[in-house]
Amino acid sequence: MTKLIHIGIADDHLVLRQGLISVLKEYENLNVIISASNGKELMDTLKTNKPNIILLDIEMPVMNGREALDKIQAKYPKIKVIIMSQYFEDNYIIDFIKNGACAFLPKNCDIDKIVDVINYVHEHGYYYDNKVSAAMAAMLKRTPNENVILVNNIFTKQELRIIKLICSKKSNAEIANELFISVRTVESHRYKISKKTCTKNTIELIDYATLNGILKI
Repeated sequence: MTKLIHIGIADDHLVLRQGLISVLKEYENLNVIISASNGKELMDTLKTNKPNIILLDIEMPVMNGREALDKIQAKYPKIKVIIMSQYFEDNYIIDFIKNGACAFLPKNCDIDKIVDVINYVHEHGYYYDNKVSAAMAAMLKRTPNENVILVNNIFTKQELRIIKLICSKKSNAEIANELFISVRTVESHRYKISKKTCTKNTIELIDYATLNGILKI
């Protein structure tokens, strides 16, 4: 039996929100439990309802998507957030992914893509398509000095710690013990890091970290 995925939607466009809810109801494993018109309404509802995944717009009144994402990360870190926005541009993508978004989709993408991403994020923790991966790669195609600044804008502090520990040949268990997190959390971070750096193994990651000055930060 397919596991039910509970979903929250925050978007100030009522017609779009209702349309998305109506379509998602057609999928047996998807259950929309929150419909909010802004970030504040979303945060108020999260006090009593905890979805697995939130589809979050950026531009909303009262509290925008950026503020809402920060609060969700601080209060409900287990909830996965998928950004859906008309602002499908590199600077927005980098900023939201860096600050905890698990995926970034344009509002005009088709419903099949949205459903696929919801399922993928629920299973793997994140989804980076070609556009998101290209945005990250483009940010790093600079001079070495610029890269030292840019890596701080792409990776979270925890990811930078883990990169350094991986480069010192620490195992997942050793990294988990040192950072007081679970091995599964380490594995999740490593997968994200591999997607952001486009590396396939430790050797490639060491080369990447050395080239971009990460080991000196």
